[in-house]
Amino acid sequence: MTTKTKEDASRFVPKERTLPVLRKAVQKCRGCDLYRHATQAVFGELETGPSATKSKVSIMMIGEQPGDSEDKEGRPFVGPAGRQ
Repeated sequence: MTTKTKEDASRFVPKERTLPVLRKAVQKCRGCDLYRHATQAVFGELETGPSATKSKVSIMMIGEQPGDSEDKEGRPFVGPAGRQ
């Protein structure tokens, strides 16, 4: 009896796992079906670039598939979920 195993996203994870590298890689990830109906991946936001200070992240929020507003703008929590 042959067992079919489902693929995972591991082949899309780059060796270098810095936030800028991961931000780029997530746009090409096809490890699950979330990309099928989206225009882009929505990655978290931190300061980047030469003038950025070292990140002092104490909490990370991981959500489900972005809503329409987040998908269009490419930014997290800009739609109803981000309103108070």
